[in-house]
Amino acid sequence: MRPKSANGPALRGAFLLGLTTLALTTGVRAEAPPRVAIREVRTIDGKALPVVPPKGGATAVVFYSTECPISNEYSPTLTAIAQGQADGRFTMVGICVDPDLSNADVAKHAKEFGLKFPVALDRDGSIAAKLGVKVTPEAVVIDADGKVRYRGRIDDTFAARGKRRANPSTSDLKDAIAAVLAGKEVPLESAEAIGCPIPVVPRAALKPTFARDVAPILQKNCQQCHRAGQVGPFPLTTYEQARKRAGDIAAQVLDRKMPPWKPDPAVGPGFKHSKALSEDEIAVVAAWAESGAPEGDRADMPEPPVYRDGWALGDPDLILEPAADFAIPAEGDDIYRCFVIPTSIPEDKYIAAIEYRPGNRKVVHHVLAYVDVTGQGRKRDEADPGLGYSCFSGPGVEIHGDLGGWAPGNEPSFLPDGVGRLLPSKADVVMQVHYHPSGKAEVDRTRIGIYFARKPVKQLLHWSASLNTQMKIPAGAKDYLVEAGHKGTEKFGWVVPMDVTALGVTPHMHRLGRDMTMTVTYPDGRDQDLIRIGDWDFNWQNTYFFEKPIDLPKGAVLKVRAHYDNTTDKDVTWGEATTDEMCIGFIAVVQKGQDLTKPGEKDDLGEYFRKMMQERDEGRRKMIEAQKKKAAQSRAK
Repeated sequence: MRPKSANGPALRGAFLLGLTTLALTTGVRAEAPPRVAIREVRTIDGKALPVVPPKGGATAVVFYSTECPISNEYSPTLTAIAQGQADGRFTMVGICVDPDLSNADVAKHAKEFGLKFPVALDRDGSIAAKLGVKVTPEAVVIDADGKVRYRGRIDDTFAARGKRRANPSTSDLKDAIAAVLAGKEVPLESAEAIGCPIPVVPRAALKPTFARDVAPILQKNCQQCHRAGQVGPFPLTTYEQARKRAGDIAAQVLDRKMPPWKPDPAVGPGFKHSKALSEDEIAVVAAWAESGAPEGDRADMPEPPVYRDGWALGDPDLILEPAADFAIPAEGDDIYRCFVIPTSIPEDKYIAAIEYRPGNRKVVHHVLAYVDVTGQGRKRDEADPGLGYSCFSGPGVEIHGDLGGWAPGNEPSFLPDGVGRLLPSKADVVMQVHYHPSGKAEVDRTRIGIYFARKPVKQLLHWSASLNTQMKIPAGAKDYLVEAGHKGTEKFGWVVPMDVTALGVTPHMHRLGRDMTMTVTYPDGRDQDLIRIGDWDFNWQNTYFFEKPIDLPKGAVLKVRAHYDNTTDKDVTWGEATTDEMCIGFIAVVQKGQDLTKPGEKDDLGEYFRKMMQERDEGRRKMIEAQKKKAAQSRAK
C-alpha cells in the first residue's frame, strides 16, 4: 500500500495554500556564472578596451588603489601574471578606484610601480559596483561568453589587513586564468579579497544617467517582470520606456513598493534571490528622475540580460499540461480552476526542480500543484462541465503531496544536491490556476516542467507550519493580533519532533492581513526571528529561502505573530475563501543526517508528518460525525 501524503489531507489543501511559489524548487545547486555587466573600459590613454575576450581567451580585471599598501605590494605579482601569457589570448586590465585622482595621477603611479598592463580610472566606483567588487586589490576573471568565472583575492599572502603570511600557499588568480584558457572549470569560483575598502562616493550626487547608473539597477531588479510577455504591466528594457515613467518609477522605489520584495531587511538571517533595492540604489533612481531622466553616454550601457525563450532550466524530463486551452472571460470574479494531468511514469521518481510556465501572464495570478494517487481528482473533473473543475485553496481531494507553485517574480532553480521530492508512479498532478480577468477574453494553457534528480537523494523535503485555525477577528478591529505557538496559543505552534534543517519559510494570510513575523524559540529559551513581512500583500506572496540553512534541534518551537485590519461589520474566522482569513507560517525542512541511500534508512520525519496528519484527519472526522449526530437529534426533537 502506498503511504499517505507527508503533507496529509487534513486541511484539504488549505495547509498548502501558502506555497504559491516554487516551494523549494529553488535551492543551492551551483547556477550558471553571471554575465559581466560591462562591455568595455576606457583606459587612461583614451583607448576602448573590450572586457569580454575573444573565443578561447580570458580577461582579468584587477581593481587597485594608489593609496592601499596591499594593492601596491601586489604590483610585481600582477605584472608577472600579465606577462606570463605569451599567446595573445589573455588580457589584464587594472582599474584604479579613486574619486580624487586624474588620468595623469594614475599614469604616474603605474610607471612608478612598474605596471605592465593597461590601466583605467574608475572615479565614481561604477565599474567596481557593476562587477560586485568591494575592496582593493580584487580580481575578476571573465571568459569568452562574458561570464564571471572567478572573483576575489590574488593569492593568500594576506590573512587580514596588516597580517601577512610567512608562507603563502595559493595562487588563486593565476590558477583561475589558466583554467579558463584551458577550457576547464576553475578550481575556486570565489575567494575573499583582503585589502582596502573601495572609496565611497555618494552616487546620488554624481548626476546619475540612465546608461551608466539606472539601466544596471533595472536589469538586476526589475526586468525579470518588466519585459515583453511577462507579468509587469509595461516593459522597462529601453531608455525611452523608462524615461517616460521616470517619475512613477522613482515614486514606487521611494515608497519601497517596487521591486516587490516584502521581507524586512533588518529581520531574519537573510534570504537568497532578493530584488530589494539598497538605499544607494533608491537614491540613484530618485536623483535621476529629479534631474530630468538623462540618458547619458550610450557607451556606458551594460549588455542586456539574456533571457531564455524556452525553459529557464533547460528541457524538462517531463512536461505536464492540460489537454486543451482554458477560456477566461473578459470580466467577472477571479477563477480558481483545477486541471487533472496524468503523469504516466512507470516508477517512483525523485524531483530535483520544478519550473512553471504560465501560458498567459495577463490573466494567470498564481499556480499550485498537488500529487493525487487516489483518482479523486479525476472524479471531480468528470463531474464538472468543461475542462478541469472549480476549486479554491487546495484541490479539494486527498493529496499525496505537493509540487509547489508559481507566483509573479519567482525564478526556478534546483534543490540542493541530495534533496528531493517524491513523485509516485502513475500519479495524477492536480494543477490549480488562479485567473484574474484582464478586461478582454483570453485563453491559457499553463505548463509544468519536471526535472528528475540526477544524483542520489539522501533527504526528502517536507513542509510543516504553525497555524491558528481557531482565529476570530472581531468586526471593526483595526490592529487585531493573532498568534500561533506563543503564550496562550501553544497548541497552534509546531514543536520540532527531531533534529531538522530549515531551508525556507512561507508566511500566509488573506486580504485582512497587515503584517506577520515568524520566530523560532530554541530549547534553551533563545529566540531567533526568521522573517517579518511588515506590509502584507495578498497579491504578492512568496517563499523565502535562507542564504544558509538553519539547524533546528528537537524541541524548538515555530511561532507566528500576525496583525489584521477588519473594517467589515462582521467577525471573520478561519476559512478558505478570500473573505475568510488564515494565519499560517510554513517552514521547509529536511531531517538532519538523513541518508536514504543507506540500506534500511527510513524517512522518520515523513512518518511523523503522516501520523500527525492522520490524527488530525481522525479528529476532524469525529468532529463532523458529532455535528451530524447533534443536528439529527435536534431535528428529531
